[in-house]
Amino acid sequence: MVANKSSKKTIKRKIWFKKKTVEIDPVVENYNAGEDIIYDQQMIPYDVFGSRMWARLLAKHNVITQKELKELEKGLDEILVLYKKGEFILALEDEDSHTKIEEYLIKKYGDTGKKIHTARSRNDQVLVMMRLFLKDKCGELKTLSLSLVKDLLKVAKKYKFMPMPGYTHMQKAMPTTVGTWLAAFIESFMDDIRLLNTVANEIVDQNPLGSGAGYGSPFNFDRDWLSKQLGFKRTQNNVIYCQNSRGKIEGMVLEVCSQLMLTLNKLACDLLFFTTQEFHFFDISEAIATGSSIMPQKRNLDVAELIRGRTATVLACKNELVMNIIHKISGYHRDGQEIKRPLFLGLKYTQMSLQAMGVVIKNITPRKDILYKSMTPELFAAHKAFEMVKKGIPFRDAYIEVGANLNKIHVSTTEIDKLLRDSKHQGGTGNLGLEKIEKELKII
Repeated sequence: MVANKSSKKTIKRKIWFKKKTVEIDPVVENYNAGEDIIYDQQMIPYDVFGSRMWARLLAKHNVITQKELKELEKGLDEILVLYKKGEFILALEDEDSHTKIEEYLIKKYGDTGKKIHTARSRNDQVLVMMRLFLKDKCGELKTLSLSLVKDLLKVAKKYKFMPMPGYTHMQKAMPTTVGTWLAAFIESFMDDIRLLNTVANEIVDQNPLGSGAGYGSPFNFDRDWLSKQLGFKRTQNNVIYCQNSRGKIEGMVLEVCSQLMLTLNKLACDLLFFTTQEFHFFDISEAIATGSSIMPQKRNLDVAELIRGRTATVLACKNELVMNIIHKISGYHRDGQEIKRPLFLGLKYTQMSLQAMGVVIKNITPRKDILYKSMTPELFAAHKAFEMVKKGIPFRDAYIEVGANLNKIHVSTTEIDKLLRDSKHQGGTGNLGLEKIEKELKII
């Protein structure tokens, strides 16, 4: 289908127009701002907060009066009220949240409104709005991650010594426990949280506002004071780097999301594997299962399949975002707005997946009878060789001896429990260190 030929129209005067009116092609206008305003709509409160602190900086340096500051803050409060009512909605011709906010202030407060943008660029506003948004999102990711770790820890403690086959090369290898298996994911998430802490506290938590269009301004503004007002840990110093960091820092946040999703992916794959009818190591509650439209017997763990698939989406989002920032010279570029789409989607899927996995973990139950039955004798071959080593036989001789007599290995239920508890080295099945992890969770 061929689109209708576009027609030019006269639109309202924009604040950056040099003439009273301009003829602009609607196709170009839509292409320039189209989807971007969807993401800006969600970030209006952050943009308003950045503008409020900027107005206070202007007042601190006597660029505006205290009376003008009060007018600007009143206007920004009005915008927030309208926003919460769903009445401050970005339209295509608004271009972005920054312009709409300024236009509102100009319309309501005239010359006072015209002063808010003194020494500030929309590039400035984009950066600080996004940085404030990312601070909140990193906090949400940490809360969700810690919640999932606590869910895993509770189940791992409950089934600390429940036996379970361990696999290498997709074949039975050595005995382990449900607790050990789950604790592996606890520690993986803990590493992901450490990475999140570093990115959030050392990289995201710095204020870019005051860099102008990337080259500063002829004002001796106290940017450190502004950073404290905005709630940032530090000021991002170099004005060019403030602009060059756009996309780089967002990419670091999506790298954290990617690592979280990779941990979730492996856990989801394990759950799908171990809940098949061939294994049936775990029962899954009807609360998390789906059925078939044609096969009455089916109980499917679709949620794990979707976590598995959405990992690829989050990784793709990270790649799309960082690909956006390569091959560009220093400074602002309009196509930087394209990072919002993959950033929002990557954050959304990561948060949803963390929440969903928390529900899954609470709704699976180990099948004790099947797990014990699955502990077939060959799983203990290495243990039998180690028993011989403890009696003074060289390991390779013991290895050959046991390997030649696999059919002679017999292990009772009582012996299984004892062997699992005997691995008392740090991190072994008899010494998972869950209490240590519990303590670390309080300070991480």
